[in-house]
Amino acid sequence: MHIREINPALRPADLAAILPAARTVLGEQLRGFPPLSESQLRLWCLPDWNAHVAVFAAFDTPEATVADALSITEWEDDSNPDLLSTCVWVAPHARRRGLGSALFAEVLRLSTELKRPRVVTNASDAVPVEALITARGGRCVETVTRSVLDLRAVSRAQLEAAADATPKNSDYHLVRWTDRCPEEFLDSFCAAMDTMSDAPMGDMVYERAPHDRARLRGREELSIQAGVRRHVLAAVTATSQIGGFTIFSSAPDGPQSLDIWDTAVTREHRGLGLGLRLKAAQTLWMLDEFPATEWVQTFNNADNQHMLDVNRALGYQASEQWTWFEFSNPALG
Repeated sequence: MHIREINPALRPADLAAILPAARTVLGEQLRGFPPLSESQLRLWCLPDWNAHVAVFAAFDTPEATVADALSITEWEDDSNPDLLSTCVWVAPHARRRGLGSALFAEVLRLSTELKRPRVVTNASDAVPVEALITARGGRCVETVTRSVLDLRAVSRAQLEAAADATPKNSDYHLVRWTDRCPEEFLDSFCAAMDTMSDAPMGDMVYERAPHDRARLRGREELSIQAGVRRHVLAAVTATSQIGGFTIFSSAPDGPQSLDIWDTAVTREHRGLGLGLRLKAAQTLWMLDEFPATEWVQTFNNADNQHMLDVNRALGYQASEQWTWFEFSNPALG
């Protein structure tokens, strides 16, 4: 076993080294979903705004060019000073050889070095890892439902009806953009994105850093750098204020599927049916712009019943449950 730190975000050879293992593991966990794209993996390996990423890969020999396992660990400068977030993935053919334990030891070493005692990771219930995680001291802090929509089976008429304005929300018009937010909506969009801090997170203790223009522009550029496109649909008032929004992403090298990142309605605009209208209109946009795409996926906290109900009304089906586990680093007390 040979473990080394790599930089898949900037080095194509490093990205190619971990892509097979990442695809295999996510193929197990995301049941029936198309393979992970290079662009999406590159984005995960790029540091977010005011954040850092460390990627370690385990190889059979020092000369090997394809990794058997990997870990991706992120930490932020401007929030959650006690926290590391990580994933540790071991390809099926390389399990029970100690690779996962060795990579997790690297994560704990980093946790100690940075003096961040909390480490969180997640896993799908499609892979029986909970007993292994709890045996190492992990505890469940959040449960998330992945929902999937088969775009080949949706009713366009049903979506069009749901996307129509109702008497409650007819004062809002829908505006959409790709990659970069128009200058006229920057401040309002930043404020609307901060609404995500209201989203249920179970027992997870996590502070979302507030958005400002620099943070938003920085995150937009990261997506562009990775080759992942951000598509935003916003409900806008007559005074050009954003009352709600939904974001989905696409990657040219992953044309079979789309990911919904965030959907939120600001506090003063709730109760008007904007969430359903936005997500229905978003799906129509997907159908028109990406006719070859087959699947859409989205993740919601299991307690976020309102958004789960919106998804079910649009035809999304629950797939597997994902659990976030938290560990305490014993070296930091």
